[in-house]
Amino acid sequence: MSVPVSASPPPLDAWGLTQVEHLLVDGGLDPDAAVWQVRDRPGDLWAVKATRRDCRFGLALAASLGLDVGVVAPLPTTSGGLWVEHQGSIVSVSPWIFGDDAAEDGRGLDDAQWTELGAVVRRVHDQAPPSDVAPLRRGVKRTGRRARVLLRDLDHRFVGRPDDPLAELWRRHRGRLDRLERVALELKGSRTDASRVSCHGDPHLGNVVVDTAGRPWLIDLDEATVAPREVDLVLVELGVLPGLPVTEADRTAFRLGYGDDVRLDEDRLVRFGCVRALEDVTATFSALEGAHSPQHGSDAGGVQAGLEALLGPSGLMSLVEGRLTRA
Repeated sequence: MSVPVSASPPPLDAWGLTQVEHLLVDGGLDPDAAVWQVRDRPGDLWAVKATRRDCRFGLALAASLGLDVGVVAPLPTTSGGLWVEHQGSIVSVSPWIFGDDAAEDGRGLDDAQWTELGAVVRRVHDQAPPSDVAPLRRGVKRTGRRARVLLRDLDHRFVGRPDDPLAELWRRHRGRLDRLERVALELKGSRTDASRVSCHGDPHLGNVVVDTAGRPWLIDLDEATVAPREVDLVLVELGVLPGLPVTEADRTAFRLGYGDDVRLDEDRLVRFGCVRALEDVTATFSALEGAHSPQHGSDAGGVQAGLEALLGPSGLMSLVEGRLTRA
């Protein structure tokens, strides 16, 4: 069930804030969340988020990192809490970062910003997980459903639609998805033990804001978990946004900030890449095939373009397949 869309954000009495202006921000592809930009009486800007997802671990992790570490932390309520529950949603407030989305208009990061982002991700990985709240997500999977179930579900939904362009696109790429599922299962069967760290869960450039001073900030820890560090680093080693491929120069700059004292597991990177690609592709097909929530339904064209890019030569599917070929 998606978040009911309202022109106004939830009440902010718990934070002692008085709204004087607000703006509903485009929520992207997540039908379970809505974000508002709110100006309070003194003139400060805040990001107010309401989500049906259990993001409490991510909020606690962001808060535990402290201030000025490159991760946007939630504003505590007047009673010291990090969130409130309102009409079935978890509501949080955080400072509004003045700047630009790193992924917007193909903007990306320069070398110095990639290095700073590497240092930020390393701070997250070195932070002890909060002990008072457990992550909802376990390991690399974000949906809680096996890839085989996701694939079969879409198989059934596209049965009997021979003239449907979306169904035809699904059938054309179905074999590629099968291959990634097989590889993921094989690598999972031969996996070795790995240390588990605090993870952002989704640190691609779509979750990075560059402030007016040129400093990158990680936002949106809804997917945060405790897992092998490759859960985060696969998004840098492989890339995830077709319009913003990660170059070798980008990776080198990132590693400079992250540190070279950690050896990554290649098999784990490939397996996590397979899982991520399967989830992204099936989620995007589902978003196009099914009904959208009101705040996202008008962007079907953008979702279609995103799917075609995801399946294309610069998309995550091809990036994982290329890694398999080299391996």
